[in-house]
Amino acid sequence: MTPEENAPRSRKGRLADRLGVPRLSGNGRIVTATALDSFGVGMFIPLNFLFFLLTTDLTVQQVGYGTSLATLLSLPVAPLAGIAVDRWGPKASLVANNLLSTVGYLCYLLVDSQASLVAVLFVVLCAERLYWVSWPAFVADLAQGEELDRWYAFTAAGKNASVGIGGAVGGALLGTGWSGAAVLIVVLNAGTSALTALLFAYPGRRVGTAAPRPAATAPEAADGAAGGWRSLLGDRTVFVLIAAQTAFVFAWLIPTTVLPVYLVAVRGLPAWLPSTAFTLNALLIVVAQSALTARLATVRRSRVVVRSAALMLCTLLLLAILPAAGGAVGVALVFTAVALFTFGQMAATPAMTAVSATVAPRQARGRYLSVVNLTWTVSAITGPALVGALIEGHTLLLWAVLAVLTALGGLGYHVAGRMSPERLGAPRAPVTGPEPPAGSRHRPPPDPPRTPRADGRSGRGPGRGGTSRPG
Repeated sequence: MTPEENAPRSRKGRLADRLGVPRLSGNGRIVTATALDSFGVGMFIPLNFLFFLLTTDLTVQQVGYGTSLATLLSLPVAPLAGIAVDRWGPKASLVANNLLSTVGYLCYLLVDSQASLVAVLFVVLCAERLYWVSWPAFVADLAQGEELDRWYAFTAAGKNASVGIGGAVGGALLGTGWSGAAVLIVVLNAGTSALTALLFAYPGRRVGTAAPRPAATAPEAADGAAGGWRSLLGDRTVFVLIAAQTAFVFAWLIPTTVLPVYLVAVRGLPAWLPSTAFTLNALLIVVAQSALTARLATVRRSRVVVRSAALMLCTLLLLAILPAAGGAVGVALVFTAVALFTFGQMAATPAMTAVSATVAPRQARGRYLSVVNLTWTVSAITGPALVGALIEGHTLLLWAVLAVLTALGGLGYHVAGRMSPERLGAPRAPVTGPEPPAGSRHRPPPDPPRTPRADGRSGRGPGRGGTSRPG
């Protein structure tokens, strides 16, 4: 191939590096599958609770109780999903997840009682539990090191964009006032799940086991060879990470649960402010997620999470002083707080997901990810109750509780990073030799190892022309 033919590819590679885009060659079907699935989810979001009120005689109370019961019944499914991923692999589990979602969404059309509501929601929630265990493991088999974080960042940005577009389409369909719009959205969502299952079943490339860990962690891999839960129960780093994540993910309640109630119901600010702030959050993720992750490639993952926790603590501080501000200053404080939170979220999410997918022995990866899934469930169940109890009469106490949980999460990741630095290290080691061209994916080859010389001294191996460098 001529230099002219190589030049455009080199420029594309440098641009991809700067933007934090992973290597997509041969992975078009995987990218399409994630975008299609997220589009269907986004399209269905406006109907998540509303569908049964529009198409059945169930009351709001019945739908609410049924949803809570189905959620509780689905909790034990997470460990079973982890076992399934470890036994049959993440690819087969992703296909099963999407087929189960297809069946579940189509069964929405058959709901006519609270019992059938619980049964159908249970099926859909089981599919969701399986997804959040199998997807991180699937990507961990697809890439490693810096590429792994890039994949998580790239797909997170793509999913946000697809969910936003899907939500706009779903809202537009419902806005037409057509009586069959809700049913059409459910059928389309089921169709996207079926197509996603097909794309994951035939991804266009072989998705196999990622390369083995460095020799330094080989004993851990050997310990995990027996598989099962035993390889996790004896790992103190795993326990510290689980505790840290359980505390840290409470911070994710800020944009979705805390802000809408606090800004409108407590502070009396305009009703458009929470939705605009949430839009800012989504746009920043779409635009900056991949590039930010690329900039953090040489920073230890544990340190990235600690810095993210610091940004989220700054968010809570700004919200705590909001009553002292008024008018335009208050609105500016809200947007600043959301921006700080979003940058913390963008930095932490790929790092946390990469740690979750790689910290456990591969034979127990699915089991560990299932426990990680349950840490999010803890905040999803207890978080709204915490916010509801404190946000009106004890707002400062709410900020203090969230700040303590966020700080404990960051501290836990710091401790885990000290306990197992090789497992929570940087995706890419900093370059210490001659710098490669900016954005280049290729690193300079290492110096040859030292070899014994004829005079008994240790020196470099033979260089060009068979000569040796001075000792």
